[in-house]
Amino acid sequence: MNYKLCVRQCCLPLVVFFSLLGFGCKKEDYASKLGTSAKASFKVTRVQGKLNTYLLESTSQDAYRYQWDFGLNEGLKAGGSAIEAYFVSKGTYNVKLYAYGKGGYDIATQSVVVDQDDFTPTLNNENFKLLTAHAWKLDGGSSAPVIVGTEGNPSEYFGGGSLATCQLDDDYTFSFANNAFKVVYNAHGATFNGGNVEPNYNCGSDRSYDSAFTFTTAVEGAGIATITIPNTPPNRFIGVTDVSSNNYRIISITTNEMVLRSGKVNEAVHTMRFVKK
Repeated sequence: MNYKLCVRQCCLPLVVFFSLLGFGCKKEDYASKLGTSAKASFKVTRVQGKLNTYLLESTSQDAYRYQWDFGLNEGLKAGGSAIEAYFVSKGTYNVKLYAYGKGGYDIATQSVVVDQDDFTPTLNNENFKLLTAHAWKLDGGSSAPVIVGTEGNPSEYFGGGSLATCQLDDDYTFSFANNAFKVVYNAHGATFNGGNVEPNYNCGSDRSYDSAFTFTTAVEGAGIATITIPNTPPNRFIGVTDVSSNNYRIISITTNEMVLRSGKVNEAVHTMRFVKK
C-alpha cells in the first residue's frame, strides 16, 4: 500500500474543510454595523440670577441620548442635551455626562466648584419647618411606636411593643442656627440599648449627643424628605441604637406627629412614630 499517496488523498480534503470552516467563522464587526460610538463632552455655564445653578450643555459627538450625574449621590438623571444643575452646599462636585450613540456610549466628567451655600429652599420647605418647630419624642401612647422589617414589609421582623421607661423621656431637637444644621439628642440620664449594644434591649448609659445633619427633598423609596447624620450607630442614631444606617426618611409629618423610617431601601428598616414633646 502507498502510504504517502494515502496521506495526501486523505489529508487534503481535511485541510480544505478546516480552511473553509475558518473562513465561515470569521469574526463579525458588529459594532461598526450598529453605528458610531458617542464621544462625550459638555460645557458648564453659571446661570445668571440663580444662586448655585449651572447650565450643563452637551457638546458630544454622535450622541442621541443623555444621562447626567450631578455628583450628589442621587444617581443618574434622564435629560436632554442641556439641563440645569442646582447645588445647595458649597464644595466641589464631579459632574458626569453619559452620552449614548448607536455604536456605544461614552462618559465625560468635569468638576464644578460651588463657592457658597444656599439654604433658602430648605429653610422655606414646609416639612423642614414642621421638623424644626419643636422637640420630638417616640410615641409612648402607641402600641407600635417602633416596628422593624423590610421596605416591602416594614413590620416583617418586629411588629411593635411598648417602650422602655428610659425611652419615654428621650427627645430630639432639629434646628438651623449660625449657618449650620444641628440635631440634639437628650437621653435625660439613660439610653435604651438595641441589639447592637450590651446589655441588649435594656436601659444603658446616657448616649446624648449633638450633631450636624442634612435635609433634602430627594428620597430613595417611600417618603417625602431625607435626613442624614454623620457617623455610624450606635455613636449616632435617631430613635434606637441598632438602626441599619443613619439615613432617615420622613414618611409623613404634621404639627404633632412624625413617622420616620431609618435605613435605605436595601437595608433592614425601622419605622418609628414620633410625637410633639
